[in-house]
Amino acid sequence: MPRVAPPLIDPLELVEGLPYGILVTDEEGVIIQYNPAAGELLGDRVAEAGASCCRLLGCGTGALGGHCLTRLANERGSRLPEVRVDLAHEDGARAAWVTAAELDADDRLVVLHLRPADPGDRRRRTTPHWTAGPQLRVTSLGETRVDSLEGPLTGEWLRQRPGQVLKYLLCERARVVPAEQMAAALWPEGGLKALNSVRHCVHAVRDRLEPTRAKRAPSSFLVSHGGGYGLDLNRVHIDADRFKQHVHTGLAAFTRGEGAVAVDSLQEGLDLYGGDFLLDEPYADWAVGERDRLRGLAARAHRLLAELALRGDDLDAALDQVQRLAELEPLDHEVQWALLTLFLRRGRRSEAVRRFGLLRQRMLREFGEEPDFELSDVADAAERPLRLA
Repeated sequence: MPRVAPPLIDPLELVEGLPYGILVTDEEGVIIQYNPAAGELLGDRVAEAGASCCRLLGCGTGALGGHCLTRLANERGSRLPEVRVDLAHEDGARAAWVTAAELDADDRLVVLHLRPADPGDRRRRTTPHWTAGPQLRVTSLGETRVDSLEGPLTGEWLRQRPGQVLKYLLCERARVVPAEQMAAALWPEGGLKALNSVRHCVHAVRDRLEPTRAKRAPSSFLVSHGGGYGLDLNRVHIDADRFKQHVHTGLAAFTRGEGAVAVDSLQEGLDLYGGDFLLDEPYADWAVGERDRLRGLAARAHRLLAELALRGDDLDAALDQVQRLAELEPLDHEVQWALLTLFLRRGRRSEAVRRFGLLRQRMLREFGEEPDFELSDVADAAERPLRLA
């Protein structure tokens, strides 16, 4: 016998029987319809006059960080990712996983889907990335790394010409750079071909940074003006800038005599210093200036931390900072003297001998001359006051 199709269920009955909550809101977020499951989850407040998604789901606070789900859904015109929200309920703490989608573009109606969640679930307690708009985090101290809010943007492109264009813009991040200047810096022998390469590579960078960007849509991260290119620093966050901010805060605190604040700020900055600026472009002339500036700032931070440790008679902390400083300034005699002095004060004579031998080899290799002091000179002065700042 042919199979008889079951009768179609009325859509309204289907929604009424769903185990999960359904809300329909107007363009102001006011609830105009809901199903029984939503009533059970949200309580009697869902039936109150003027009840809205913001009032019931806490759009203005918590995980949504001040964003209204209804407005976001209307702006996006597509389904929003699911987010966990805390709910106020007369029976105690409750939570729900919520998503929203535009239901009717003409009337700007939105449907919200709610399913119960564990109030103790720690997922999505912070603001979800899709409410903040496109963002990039760039690691430039050490090996270059680019991360979007969805994950790392990896690939060989960072080692190729598009990657060089991005790295050049990191060096010149405070301004819009004329395309001709970029071409001359990156490929000085290329002539007109180099200028065309810059424009082609800028398009390639845009595609790499935003692979889902609509054709001809403006880039969220690169700006163009008057034939030049730059980075939108409101959306591109670079570790070198955060490093500088922390260190300058520490330097100012040191000047004011606020030692504890100086230590915290300087150490926060140095924690970001994962290596020289654009370490994967060691021979790029255009990176040398910024690399030296940041390296010098890291050296100042280590000097001040060492000085503060010495003032507190913490020789171990001072030695740790001076060792790091010596790695940044391996041929600075003042720094090497301080390091040898601290080795001797801590009774680490063998390390002092090895360190002096290494200094001597480097001086002979680089300058063809010996250090301007002997290890015995350091030993004779080892108990004298040591100042680094």
